[in-house]
Amino acid sequence: MKYLIPISFLLLNIVTGSKLKAQQPEVIARLNPPAPDMSGIAVSSDNRVFLGFPRHADNHQSFALAELVDGKPVPFPNAEYVYPSSKAFKDWLVSPHGLYMDKNDVLWILDDGKRDGLKEIPEGAAKVVALDSKTKKILHTLVIPKPVLSDDSHYNDLRVDLSHGAKGTVYIANSGFGERYSLLVIDVATGKTREVLLNHYSTSPEPGFMGFLEGKPLSYDFKAQTFPAGGIDGLALSPDSKTLYWTAITGRRMYSLPTESLSNPAISEQQLRDLVKYEGEHPACDGLAEDENGNIYFGAFEQQSLVQRTTDGKFHLLAHDKDNFVWPDGLAYRNGYLYVTLGQWNRLPGFNDGKDLRKPPYLVERIKVNAN
Repeated sequence: MKYLIPISFLLLNIVTGSKLKAQQPEVIARLNPPAPDMSGIAVSSDNRVFLGFPRHADNHQSFALAELVDGKPVPFPNAEYVYPSSKAFKDWLVSPHGLYMDKNDVLWILDDGKRDGLKEIPEGAAKVVALDSKTKKILHTLVIPKPVLSDDSHYNDLRVDLSHGAKGTVYIANSGFGERYSLLVIDVATGKTREVLLNHYSTSPEPGFMGFLEGKPLSYDFKAQTFPAGGIDGLALSPDSKTLYWTAITGRRMYSLPTESLSNPAISEQQLRDLVKYEGEHPACDGLAEDENGNIYFGAFEQQSLVQRTTDGKFHLLAHDKDNFVWPDGLAYRNGYLYVTLGQWNRLPGFNDGKDLRKPPYLVERIKVNAN
């Protein structure tokens, strides 16, 4: 007699890849309406936690960026900058998605500029803002200009490479609202923006992708989407800033490029395409995080788990929670802890016949990890 093993069980065991005992995460915030659902997260060297609240799926009228203070979100840097405004789009945060904290505690904010119900992304709305987390001073506002800016783009995550360019280089994942997937490269000093690897196999959804969400098998169909989907999404930067890694939200393959080439405008598109390196498979995920030793972290939405990939290419299960890890979204590593925003994006009305299946509170958690 043959015994049938559930695929979900097999997937979890493949991902685990080790006998390390999963740990119990610590809840550091519980957000209830009218507070909106959060996505991006960044943590400073002194453990201050910042959250982004995008408007691309819910054009809410609340704050778009906040700092957690005693577990409560406080608008940051001030209410005027993070609430909807009639000012020029470049002068307020429209829909911040990815967040990144550099070694100088400068908070880099990726504003995708998209608001639910509006097709257009106005010029000035999509941008990167560098904000000194200590002084609250805005250091840079880098507007993504046309013709690079497209209404079909979804600027999802970013990394900042301070080792290339006079003031650094920003790498942006465009996972696509439409069928447009790419990497953006911005020179901080000049503001010059390039779009590379447009609809390349490494930045696009994997053909034929299917996955499990809350125990249900779902197949990717751009015209009839039943779960959050798209191309290049999560980014990670090696500790020496020499390599950029990325994953597609609809896929299980990780790729990389040397930043020396990616940041160089003299390198041709074809040369970049030839340099793309396949880094192996990974659990299907949304955002990524990295630590000072080169380990990469994944929020595995199929397995409802947090997973670590060590530099030897092995995977380790950090935590599993079928009740709360509905859609691990933004990840950030700092001072021995992995932080995660636990969105419920797969429960949005657009994926569920118009029914909002989200169940507040929206949780932010952290877990102690062994980065060695």
